[in-house]
Amino acid sequence: MRTCIVIGSGIAGIASSIRLSKLGYGVTVYEANNYPGGKLSGFKQGDYRFDAGPSLFTMPMFVDELFELCGENPRDHFNYIKLDEACHYFFEDGTRFTCPTNTNDFAELLNTQLGEDKRVLMRFFKNSAKMYDITKPVFLENSLHKLSTYLNKKGLRGIVNLWRLKMFNTMNQVNSKTFKNPKTIQFFNRFATYNGSNPYKAPATLN
Repeated sequence: MRTCIVIGSGIAGIASSIRLSKLGYGVTVYEANNYPGGKLSGFKQGDYRFDAGPSLFTMPMFVDELFELCGENPRDHFNYIKLDEACHYFFEDGTRFTCPTNTNDFAELLNTQLGEDKRVLMRFFKNSAKMYDITKPVFLENSLHKLSTYLNKKGLRGIVNLWRLKMFNTMNQVNSKTFKNPKTIQFFNRFATYNGSNPYKAPATLN
């Protein structure tokens, strides 16, 4: 049997171990902590439980995929519900709002709270969805180091649509041009921090 070592039992290490095991490898996982999960963990204090890891869970379908890969029903092991509210936002001048997970409701909220044109917001969301759809097969679902990633229908579609990705503008440049309220610009700029990027330097593709 072929064997391999996985360093760390965070969510990426666990997912990698499962996939390698399904491919026939004997997998040994090394973890420095006395618990698995990495940042995806929690702790208890008194009667309360606190999440110590990610505050948002945006792609549950990939967790489901791991269970299904092993012939298991995800709902027998892992259940979740989509909340109507994603996050609460607080600004220094006292402005605050709760971000709904429904796109239309969110556009309504920013229109009411920050005076943004709802049509502009919906167009922004639509363009963001297009960018995601173009980049997902290349950056999220395949290896950038393989020529086959680019020499297929989805890869070529991404290349043809490079002009849509706004790679030569920063997030802040596009957001400043799109929105009129500084709080709206700040709100959308902050999404660069999800992967440790700087919205004043990162390409607007991250929108």
